[in-house]
Amino acid sequence: MAKLKRKPKAQLHMITYTDLTAEQRQLYLRALIAVARVDGQLDEEETDFFLQIAEGMGINKEVAQSYLAGETTATLELSAIPPLHNAAGALILRDLAAMAVVNNELTEKEEALIFEIGKAMQFSREEIDEFLDWAFMGLQWQLKSAALLQRYAQPAASNS
Repeated sequence: MAKLKRKPKAQLHMITYTDLTAEQRQLYLRALIAVARVDGQLDEEETDFFLQIAEGMGINKEVAQSYLAGETTATLELSAIPPLHNAAGALILRDLAAMAVVNNELTEKEEALIFEIGKAMQFSREEIDEFLDWAFMGLQWQLKSAALLQRYAQPAASNS
């Protein structure tokens, strides 16, 4: 059997948290918190997701928790969001969509806020939809996985 040869892929630089400016990081964190809180509650999954991102940015756990508690975070002013129709804005939108579904649900309030933030960064409705579609597909994938595992996790009938 012939062995398949893979072509080397061109090296693309994918944006990471460390590529964001200090202002972009602040916007990013405030936007994540706003999406997590827009439905009136902060779930454990949302808290864990935020703390993971903060850790990836080099923010220690105590400071990150103070952001969640609202001690150092101003409210998110949509009118103050700069145009970010670029890789930094895409990273923010991707993770806002992920934050919205991390607790296995996507509320209308979360979706509406993500649209407002994306619009403020100058993304089109279609572009924002792409990020939300990606998150929704991931949510459906997770729910189907859980349903499959639960189906086979039923106690086996005794063989006596």
